[in-house]
Amino acid sequence: MLINKLNFKEPHICGAFFLTLKKQNKMPRPRPRETNEEFLQRCMGDSQMIGEFPENEQRYAVCQSKLEMYGAVKISFDYDGTLSTEKGKELAKSLEGDIYIISARQNRSGMLRTARQLNIPISRVYATGSNKAKIEKIKELGISKHYDNNHDVIKQLENVGIYFTNYLNAESYNDYPESVSNNAKRGIELNDKVNNKCATNIGKIRAQQLSQKAKISIDVIQRMYSYLSRAEVYYDENNTEACGTISYLLWGGKAGLNWSRKKLRELGLLNE
Repeated sequence: MLINKLNFKEPHICGAFFLTLKKQNKMPRPRPRETNEEFLQRCMGDSQMIGEFPENEQRYAVCQSKLEMYGAVKISFDYDGTLSTEKGKELAKSLEGDIYIISARQNRSGMLRTARQLNIPISRVYATGSNKAKIEKIKELGISKHYDNNHDVIKQLENVGIYFTNYLNAESYNDYPESVSNNAKRGIELNDKVNNKCATNIGKIRAQQLSQKAKISIDVIQRMYSYLSRAEVYYDENNTEACGTISYLLWGGKAGLNWSRKKLRELGLLNE
């Protein structure tokens, strides 16, 4: 252990070491059920982080490292009637976190093809053999959200379970203007120039969707508005290498903010 290698005969070294540990422990860490984008915005706006790392670029890099260090949100799907559907696959692609397949099937063979299509590691695919075992596996893995079409499973998982059928008939939209798509394309280009170092995976996925005029769900529109309204402070059109600028463009930029606000108002989903 590192602490065993410290020279306790030199107290100034020990003092500096423990002061650094104390500061690190006070730095923000991802919370349960908090998305990567939500954590990054909270971390970027944290008073201690601003004091320690006044430059946006450096602070973003530190926040990103914290996110990687403490892991992403774990989200799981049942398979039959859930992830096996096109809506299920679309939802899985739009979500932010580590995706799992946890089914009551007897074996994994029928689910592995879908896992490969969605870039889900085979190690995250479980065939538990029963709903009881499925529930136990979800709890054992510390899953934050589980999508299922079985009412009994959802009931036993309490706040973790989400009834997937509600998403089957959910509306999706792609009536955003070309300026939103163009901003996403610009963000992708700028990120390529800095070796693709900026944004979370979900931000990169979102940019691909917007650049291709793909339909996005109401849930995605809400997250789009939430992120863009809070992250605008980190956008600097004159600094095209800053991760704050690139990430903002990947989500559609100011045009995306204006459209998502307008759309949520039309749907009666924006509390102002």
